[in-house]
Amino acid sequence: MKFVLFRHGHSLANQESRIVSSLENGTRTDGGPEGTGFGLSSKGRLEVAETSKSLAEHIIASSSPSKSPSGHRTRVRILTSPFQRTLHTSAIIQSQLLAAFSHHLNNNTTTATTTTNATTHITLQSNLEVTPDLRERYFGDFEMRTPSDDLYNKVWSEDANNPFHQMYGVESVMDVTQRVSGVIRNLEQEGGGGSAGGEAEGSGEEKKEEEGEEWVILVSHGDSLQILQTAMKGWSGDRHRQLEHLETANWRVVEWCPDLRSAHDRRHRR
Repeated sequence: MKFVLFRHGHSLANQESRIVSSLENGTRTDGGPEGTGFGLSSKGRLEVAETSKSLAEHIIASSSPSKSPSGHRTRVRILTSPFQRTLHTSAIIQSQLLAAFSHHLNNNTTTATTTTNATTHITLQSNLEVTPDLRERYFGDFEMRTPSDDLYNKVWSEDANNPFHQMYGVESVMDVTQRVSGVIRNLEQEGGGGSAGGEAEGSGEEKKEEEGEEWVILVSHGDSLQILQTAMKGWSGDRHRQLEHLETANWRVVEWCPDLRSAHDRRHRR
């Protein structure tokens, strides 16, 4: 199972330099500068379309039949925060992946095969999985206020001193860590047996060969993804601003650091 973190594209909230972090405001379909809530701006739609193409190319290249002479099965699924800006982003990602895979299509859905000697089957799950725990970090008293950068910096300054703080009524770094890392832990416990590919028969190496790999794209927000990456590196939450920032509409493949990965593997074997 491979995880891709994808930050939503430039949004109408970004356009206004406004903090929109509550479920109520983030999911609404009215208000905002265009009367449609705080989904993607026109700039955001274009940048997501562009970076989604590079993600599709990466998945195709990583799933090349040359990497598995006897054939390769790849499943792709998209989990998304319920906010308008992430839902819009996820829909564009899905459309671009399907378009990129389409020249390999062998039926009228989303299963793709190459025409080389070895075969790659790429299955794109048809539904977007709305996942509330991928939502934006809640910024409390600063909700709907501007300019956002100044307000974010006030919170981040406190984060660097205490990842448990709830100054200004914000959601603490540690609370965000628990819910977003829980998404990945739950997926790992499922063992890749989600609706993207179904349960394979057999056991051991035979089952592993049949199942292939699964790519999980997590579409979320700046702070939530920054904090998740910090946890996966094994860093304390107060260091989350020390990581290279994931800009809007950018994606990154991540994995647990070796020590944490070993701990997870031991837990799953029990």
